[in-house]
Amino acid sequence: MIQRFNIDNELVDKFCSVLSLESGLSSNTVTAYRGDIIDFNLWLEEKEIIVSDVSEPLINEYFNHVKKSLKVSTLNRKISSIKKFYLWMVREKYMEINPSTKVKGLKLREKLAFVLTEEQLSHLFSLPNTETNNGLRDRTILELMYASGLRVSELVGLKYTDCLLAEKAVLVWGKGRKERVVPFGEEAFFWIQKYLSHSRPTFLKNKSSTSFFVGRGGGKLTRQFIWKLVRTLAKQIGLENYCTPHTFRHTFATHLLNNGADLRSIQLLLGHTDISTTQIYTKIALDNLKRIYAKHHPRA
Repeated sequence: MIQRFNIDNELVDKFCSVLSLESGLSSNTVTAYRGDIIDFNLWLEEKEIIVSDVSEPLINEYFNHVKKSLKVSTLNRKISSIKKFYLWMVREKYMEINPSTKVKGLKLREKLAFVLTEEQLSHLFSLPNTETNNGLRDRTILELMYASGLRVSELVGLKYTDCLLAEKAVLVWGKGRKERVVPFGEEAFFWIQKYLSHSRPTFLKNKSSTSFFVGRGGGKLTRQFIWKLVRTLAKQIGLENYCTPHTFRHTFATHLLNNGADLRSIQLLLGHTDISTTQIYTKIALDNLKRIYAKHHPRA
């Protein structure tokens, strides 16, 4: 007979280990899934219901309760978390019936990503004071993000040995620890050399660090630092509500496509497993072309 039980830390740890080892999810995704399961369990505790007694209507009730305060993408991730959790519970014979089988996610309203123009990029690049060590490092961060399309987690996780200067490329460990090599151009190469010659040695002093980008005292930069840097600079040119670190990734891909790169090459550069994820950039590029056409064609 299946035992009735509640969620505890040990159970959540086992589930998260499976997500890491079998599904190859990134540590950030696993952390998000862990939080989703814990939030769901707290809600169940308020109703004095244990996890093994959950039914499909109860799961739907939970999502109706939380959806008012969540973006659709966040809600869909929570649905995915709970569905994966119960699938694992049945597989490991903690439960006989999966109550989440018929629970479905919500359709996302298609929203094209914001892409920076070359003029906006130039303004952003000109803002850091490159006469200072901080400014030189910050300019290098912006240049590399645009030159390579790295995710912010990939950028802060970049090791010193991952920068292949002779090849003008970076070795990137993406989602699921998948490895790829991404080239960068002459402009990024120029600023990377300056950063490695001046800022990084000054920050480290007599210390050593495996991290490529470091701050004062030689500490590794955080995702929060990169977000704050981009938002602070974007605010200075009126883009604080649009521009994030991920905007540079969107801009990288869209500018490549606009200048003739094929979709398969962009997929490899971005590290997308499925090319359908990359295809959003064809829509962004087409949308941009339509705007240009409407603005400049005499009979538009």
